Amino acid sequence: MMTKYRKDIVTALLAFCFVIILNFILPRILPGDPIAYLTGFAEEDMTVKQYEYYEDALHLKAPLPEQFLHYLKSLGDGSLGYSYKKEATVRSLIFNRLGHTLQITLTSVCITSIIALVLGLSSGLSKGGSFDRAVTTSSVILNTVPTFMIGIVLLLFFAFHKKWFPYANLSSTGVRKGTVSFFLDRIWHLFLPVLTLVLAQLPSRFLLVRNLAANISEEKYVLYAKTRGLSRRTIKYHYIFPNIAAPFINLVGMSVGSALGGALVIENLFSINGMGTLLTDAVYSLDYPLIQGILFVTTAFMTLSIILSDGLCLVVNPKLRKKERTQ
Repeated sequence: MMTKYRKDIVTALLAFCFVIILNFILPRILPGDPIAYLTGFAEEDMTVKQYEYYEDALHLKAPLPEQFLHYLKSLGDGSLGYSYKKEATVRSLIFNRLGHTLQITLTSVCITSIIALVLGLSSGLSKGGSFDRAVTTSSVILNTVPTFMIGIVLLLFFAFHKKWFPYANLSSTGVRKGTVSFFLDRIWHLFLPVLTLVLAQLPSRFLLVRNLAANISEEKYVLYAKTRGLSRRTIKYHYIFPNIAAPFINLVGMSVGSALGGALVIENLFSINGMGTLLTDAVYSLDYPLIQGILFVTTAFMTLSIILSDGLCLVVNPKLRKKERTQ
C-alpha cells in the first residue's frame, strides 16, 4: 500500500509533468503558425530563409514524438530553450533575475511564518478574548485586500509621501557589492516589497494556525497544564505547537508557491529586475520560449517546496513516521 508521503510525491510530480507537457503542446495547438509562437516573430516579418531556419531549429518538420524528445532534451541540458527575441538561452535570462525574486519570496515566507505562528498560538490559546477578536477581525478584513492594492498603499505612503523608503529597484547606485553598506542598502530596498507580501499572506496563515491552536487548547492535556499553573509560553510551545507542527510545515511549503506568485506581481509595482518583470516583458513581446521557461522554473520550485515540506513533516512528527512504517 502506498503511503501518504509517497502519494503526495507522486501527485506533485504528476502535476509537474503535466506542466511540462502543457508547455510543449500549447504553442502547437493554438490557432496560427507555431513558429510565430515559438520565436515571437510574425511570419510576414521573416524572410523565407529565416522561416526555414526557425523551422529546422525548432524541429517542426519532425514527427510530434520526436519534437517532444527535442523539447525534453532542452530541459535536460538546462538550457530551457532559446529566446530568439533576446538572442539568449532562456536559462541565462531567468537565472540572471531569479536571485532577486527568491530574496523577496523566501524572506517574506520566513517572516510571515514566524509572525503567523506567534500570533496564531497566542490568539488560539485566548480564544474569544479581546486580543483574539482584534487580531482575527483585522486578519479577515486584510485578507480581502488584493496584493497589488496593499503594495500601492505602502508605496504611496512610505515611498512618495514620507520618502522613508525607495520606490524602485533593489540597490542604490554607487554602492559597492560585498560591503556592509550594500547589505544594509539591500534591506532598505527590500523592506516595502517584502512588507507587501507579508501583509498579503499573513491573514490566511494566521487564521489557520489560530484555528489549529484553538482546537488543541481544548484538549484535556492542555486544560490540565493550565490547572497546574504552567506559563502561557510553556503551554504554547511545549503543548500546542508540537501538535500543529506538521500542518504548519505543510502550510509553509504551500506558502512558497503563493509567495512566488505574489512576488511576480509586486516586482512590476516596485520596478524590480526579477522574474515578474521578465515575465511581463516576455508577454508583451510574445516571447513564448521565455514564458514557458518561467512557468517551468516556478512550477519546479513549487513542486520541490511541497515535497520537502511533506518530508520534513515526517521528521518532526513521530506519529506520522510510525504510520508510514505500518502502511
